[in-house]
Amino acid sequence: MSLKTLFNDDQWFLLGSMPGMIGAAMSNAAPSGIIGTVKEMSAALHANVQGKQDFPDSELINELMQKVANWDEAKEKMTDYRARAKARMESANIKNREDIQTMALEDCIAALALVDEHCSDTDASAYRQWTLNVARAVAEAAKEGSILGFGGERVSAEERKLLHELESVLGIQSGVLIA
Repeated sequence: MSLKTLFNDDQWFLLGSMPGMIGAAMSNAAPSGIIGTVKEMSAALHANVQGKQDFPDSELINELMQKVANWDEAKEKMTDYRARAKARMESANIKNREDIQTMALEDCIAALALVDEHCSDTDASAYRQWTLNVARAVAEAAKEGSILGFGGERVSAEERKLLHELESVLGIQSGVLIA
């Protein structure tokens, strides 16, 4: 059975959006100012796309990162993605950072259940690591608590806490202390 037929449209949306949702939750874990937020958003996008290069043998990640055929298709996909993401956030009644983190971790649990049920162990492992890579890239992208880049800390206590929770959900214990 082809990987494309294993998931319905909503499941593909969840699988594809979940690493980005984790990135958004990590970016919102601690305030990092406008420049820091731009750095974190850029890091999330880069790490998301990097998944195809980091896991070239992952059928799942390659399918999720499949390029669109043309500009019109890309605009249509992005419009659909934004509308679906906005609807999910509104229906979840997100009010604060903790709500975003809770939703992201719940999405992660749901996505992992799908991956574990339908994909190979290799794809499941790659998906887990890809998700953690996105979270780490965002956490390390900007200093929190700095003024014009001076002072602050590379990874805040709030980000470390969320990374620890994510590692627990993913079943990955890196043992790496980020400071």
